[in-house]
Amino acid sequence: MGSSRVDYLLAAAALAWVTAQTIGGAANAASAAPLAVPGASAGADPQATDVTDLTAQIQAQVSARIPDGMRVDHVTLGCKPSAHASLKTVAPGFPRVTSRAFMVELEQGDHAAFCSVTMDASRQVLTAMQDIQAGATVSEADFRPQWVDAFGTATGAVLTFPAGGPYVSSTALRAGQALYQSLLTRPLAVRPGELVTVLVKNGPVTLHAQLLARSQASIGDTITVINPSTETPVMVTLTGPQTAELVLP
Repeated sequence: MGSSRVDYLLAAAALAWVTAQTIGGAANAASAAPLAVPGASAGADPQATDVTDLTAQIQAQVSARIPDGMRVDHVTLGCKPSAHASLKTVAPGFPRVTSRAFMVELEQGDHAAFCSVTMDASRQVLTAMQDIQAGATVSEADFRPQWVDAFGTATGAVLTFPAGGPYVSSTALRAGQALYQSLLTRPLAVRPGELVTVLVKNGPVTLHAQLLARSQASIGDTITVINPSTETPVMVTLTGPQTAELVLP
């Protein structure tokens, strides 16, 4: 056999050995690696599970500490507690939680830690059921309760229609607009220069007098009226349109 033939056989044998080693190593690596299962997802993160439980506990406790008429929709931790952290106190030192942000105290192993929390909360307010013109007479039937952001622009809006009516709207209201006490006013019952029929009560004796109003006022207001003949001022309480009452001691 020629030398070139021997060299060829040696080179071929060497190549076969290298190929076998390479394939065998790859096979071993593949068998050691875990098999991927189509559609399978990674296992649940135990820390994420603990955080979910922790926020649920915070939401439950803070719900008992917020003002009446509010509800907590969601809370968000501002820190990343350890996997085994537990809730110790919500808003320590504050009997009521009235702001969007507050602190909680956590127990993490052998030490305590503080974490900031923000909450999304809603509260019910009265809103106009339809557009209302300025000066229109309004009642409870013109409004309905609606959930709004507890810390948004509706702060100060009322939930119950105020007593002491009748009322008129002091300004135009759009449908869905929140109701504030300042948007309601009692209708004028008398204007300056108008005659007011005053019922005067003095024990069992009653009489009526026609007196002159010096200012405008609404039902329930106390105003000064004068006797047109004598110019004597008298304080009376308006009981209706151009009617008033005076009770003598």
